[in-house]
Amino acid sequence: MRIDYQGIKQLADEIGCRVTDLIALSPGNDPFYAGVSGRREAAEWFASLWVSCGWLVGSHPRRLHYNAISQDPPILKPNGEPYQNTENDWKFFSVASLGARYLRLIPDGALADHRNDPPIINAVNNGTVLPSCDVGFRFGAGLEYSIPDREVYAPYLTVEPGSLAQPFLVELWVEKSTQNDILIPLAGKFEFNLVAGTGETSEVLARQAVERAVDDRRPMRILYVSDFDPGGRSMPVALARKIEFWIREADLDLDVTLNPIVLTPEQCEQYRLPRTPLKETERRAAKFEERFGAGATELDALEALHPGELANVVTAEVSRYFDPTLASRERAARAAFERIARNAQASVHENFDISDIQRRYADLVENFKASVNEIEADTEDLFPQIADELDAITPTFDPAAWPEPRPATPPASPLFDSRRDYLDQIDHYRRWQGKGGADGQS
Repeated sequence: MRIDYQGIKQLADEIGCRVTDLIALSPGNDPFYAGVSGRREAAEWFASLWVSCGWLVGSHPRRLHYNAISQDPPILKPNGEPYQNTENDWKFFSVASLGARYLRLIPDGALADHRNDPPIINAVNNGTVLPSCDVGFRFGAGLEYSIPDREVYAPYLTVEPGSLAQPFLVELWVEKSTQNDILIPLAGKFEFNLVAGTGETSEVLARQAVERAVDDRRPMRILYVSDFDPGGRSMPVALARKIEFWIREADLDLDVTLNPIVLTPEQCEQYRLPRTPLKETERRAAKFEERFGAGATELDALEALHPGELANVVTAEVSRYFDPTLASRERAARAAFERIARNAQASVHENFDISDIQRRYADLVENFKASVNEIEADTEDLFPQIADELDAITPTFDPAAWPEPRPATPPASPLFDSRRDYLDQIDHYRRWQGKGGADGQS
């Protein structure tokens, strides 16, 4: 039996229990229950938008949300109401996108998670490979690879390339990782540090920034990227205050500045970015809206509605401190110095003749080659005989000698075991949740 919405309903009828007894999460969230009428309708709605809006594999859901609310004419939800930039509609959008994925109405892996850092993979399975034994130098000694092939050179000048650093240590701090696909390439191109986090910066990160400034010894310039909301307005201040504390606490003579660059009130107005109503639980809402007007704006809206503009803003701000011509001018200066060194070296070399030394060394190498070739010919006759005898006694590794891993000691009854049948696994979920088994027994 296929375990999906219809299969679960059929199973509930067969064993005489409620459908909700056979799912582990709420009907609105359980993956196996995505086919229920309301969730399927929402999933099909999302799948239709995927096609009609031309959304691409690798898209972040929040960007798609802003794309959806900006369609003209407005997109209608299944109930006929326009899809708007509200918290409830965003929640509906999230549920719909999940349903479309669970029901496989859009390509597998279509949506990307830009909010969290990718996993760091350390556990790899290289399989089991038994030790083996083989014969080396089977057909000869390979002495030709030992013949000297270098030449005799006169003393020469060695030019150390040197290095020239940008004048500032630049760091970009961003309150979320959903923009990493844009910012990571820029960080590599413009040689700035990128610090992506979630929410307000910790004391640890602030202290590490001060340590980097001490170690680097250049003036530090921190650029801050955040949502335009009460939290986004407070985060740069919170980071600056923590950095200020550690500088003063350690009595450090540092040149550090911090400046918010995205999103500003002016940018929200310039790019006509949509405002989202603040949550009723937001205590700072009244003062924020008194100063800036109703609603807030997410960072994702800028990239969704003006692709590439975030990169443009960051590039412009970083370029205040980063000289894009420095590397090419450094290469030109180094090349000019290398030419001077080569000319100086040539002026000395022309006063000396080492050709006789070079000729005597070349003759020695030729004589050595001839002797080596004679020896190599002897090994080509003899070594195959030795190899044949080695073949006859080459040991084979006994698989029984390969150690077996110690027996695992798993818990007697883990919460989840993929080998269980559906009902048995549901019973384990329900007991963990304190609901008893599917049959109601504890």
